[in-house]
Amino acid sequence: VRVEPKVFFANERTFISWLQFCALLLTVALNLLNFGDDTSRFVGAAFIGLTATVAIYSLYRFERRAWMINNHIDGRYDDLWGPAVLCVLLVTALVVSY
Repeated sequence: VRVEPKVFFANERTFISWLQFCALLLTVALNLLNFGDDTSRFVGAAFIGLTATVAIYSLYRFERRAWMINNHIDGRYDDLWGPAVLCVLLVTALVVSY
């Protein structure tokens, strides 16, 4: 399997986009913690936990894909469960906040 440089950059771009989403979510969480009532503070704390989980998961996926690329392993490079679980958790947190 021949690996082109654009594959490495695509992996990095994906990781950076997940981290940008984490930064946005962290901003929302900090605003809820600072300017909200008791329920909003609880949801803000949940968002911080969710942000940490997403950041760790995205680092895991980045490292795993980089390892697969470096070792020329054929396999699935897409992520089937991560985005779906993230959406379910975000909708759950938003429903709880309202």
